[in-house]
Amino acid sequence: MWFIQQGNYWRFLKLRYNRAPMKNTSYDLIIFDCDGVLVNSEPLANQVYVQILEEHGHQVNSEEYMREFSGASITQRLQVTSQKLNWTPPSNFTSTFQERLAELSMQVLEPVPGIHELIESITVPICIGSNGTRSEILLRLKLANLTEFFGDAIFSGLEVPHPKPAPDVFLAAAQSFNIPPSRCIVIEDSIPGVTAGVRAGMKVYGYAAFTSAEMLQAAGAIPFANMMELKSMLAR
Repeated sequence: MWFIQQGNYWRFLKLRYNRAPMKNTSYDLIIFDCDGVLVNSEPLANQVYVQILEEHGHQVNSEEYMREFSGASITQRLQVTSQKLNWTPPSNFTSTFQERLAELSMQVLEPVPGIHELIESITVPICIGSNGTRSEILLRLKLANLTEFFGDAIFSGLEVPHPKPAPDVFLAAAQSFNIPPSRCIVIEDSIPGVTAGVRAGMKVYGYAAFTSAEMLQAAGAIPFANMMELKSMLAR
């Protein structure tokens, strides 16, 4: 279930509002993507994905795959790749990918620079809207020391009818907090994620780490270069 249990919902509201004095804002909820926004996991996922493809005899351009699949779920990656390569992935591809990515994450995963400071400055409820699985999100939050900020306020694109670039996961988050989409902000770093936020009717900020500011802006986001810049933008 993607709805937050009522007790947890109010617990998170209390946590967020009691951390700092409230001020008037144009938004009531901030929805964070996970991979690439909270943690530097996108390069790790791409590395593992390309390595497994190579083990199956497919040499691909790692940089191109990084740009193309940033923000995509493993299911979406495989659908596109199998069509491009005219290849049927083995049945254990996804489980192998997830296991290896978890192992690599345990070794080298880091939070995005400045993300702790940004979250500490926010005075409205926050949650996560990601195309990753719930177990993946929970592991990454734990490794990046971010669990306390989000707890159960996690929405997976694999637990709604359609993942990003469909708006479902963001709309599910807004509905759970009983906040209109127009009062929500989305923090994304990929074109599918920005597209999902725009389709949900939300204001979107785009982190220009692996996707150019020009591309993010063209998709409908307000680009930013780092979390300290976003902190200033949200405070205006």
